[in-house]
Amino acid sequence: MEALVMCLKAVTQRGDTVAIESPTYFGIFQVMETLGLKTIEIPTCSVTGLDIHYLSRAIKRFGIKACVFVPNFNNPLGSCMPDEKKKELVQLVTQYQIPLIEDDIYGELYFGKNRPKTCKSFDTEGWVLHCGSLSKSLAPGYRIGWCIPGRFTQRVKELKLMHTVSGTTLTQAAMAHFLSIGRYEYHLKNLRRALYTQCLRYTQAVIEYFPTDVRLSRPAGGFVLWVEMNKEVNAYKLYQEAMKYGISITPGQIFSASGNYGNCIRIGYGRAYDETIDYGLKLLGGLVKKQMKAKQGSERSFAG
Repeated sequence: MEALVMCLKAVTQRGDTVAIESPTYFGIFQVMETLGLKTIEIPTCSVTGLDIHYLSRAIKRFGIKACVFVPNFNNPLGSCMPDEKKKELVQLVTQYQIPLIEDDIYGELYFGKNRPKTCKSFDTEGWVLHCGSLSKSLAPGYRIGWCIPGRFTQRVKELKLMHTVSGTTLTQAAMAHFLSIGRYEYHLKNLRRALYTQCLRYTQAVIEYFPTDVRLSRPAGGFVLWVEMNKEVNAYKLYQEAMKYGISITPGQIFSASGNYGNCIRIGYGRAYDETIDYGLKLLGGLVKKQMKAKQGSERSFAG
């Protein structure tokens, strides 16, 4: 998050408009508000990522000064842009000389044979500011992240010096040693295998316990599922009801500055599947059905 903030400060001023994905991680909205930035939401597909043609039109219409995107396994959709689309995106921002802040925090959590490429790998003129971290792939408590700011490197270094002087050098040295002896890759192989298995089990449970009209994302990496339910379901009310039973979900409304996705929820599958998780998903599916039944009942009463 610090890397994202530093990069945004390096390329924007208060009042500027920044393009973000929709839906996107709710922490981005807090950053934008703190920095006094406006946002324009770019529609995003759960399979192929953001709509580049929509972005192209938005650039011409809204005077976008920067972009903040998560091309690999967006949170909450889990979408991954095909490499050709990433190349097209980099060509677009380069053409208009718009900085692209690439949040690649989930890039190592892929389920396939090869790691998806980054936008930075297609950047030849330095307009992509690549940000990464060990927070999701190893442990959040280490608080280690980094950025490759391209043509904005000097400005980012100045901001870092003004804010925190330097990083956590002892932790960095320990992690550097861990990476150098090959243990990180071994850890990642086990983590990817576990996440893939858990993704399948959570998906199967949602299909089994939720109403038949539910729509699910099919992530090829990461650790979140995006669940789109019937329009009659209020995700925030579902969240409140689920919390009474100790079930934690995230309502879709908070992933949009416009309050969209009122019938969607995000479910994390980072925890190993067990009887408690199975019971929780079964109970959650029952709450969805109960809400739909209550809604239908009130409509019949009104009609009568």
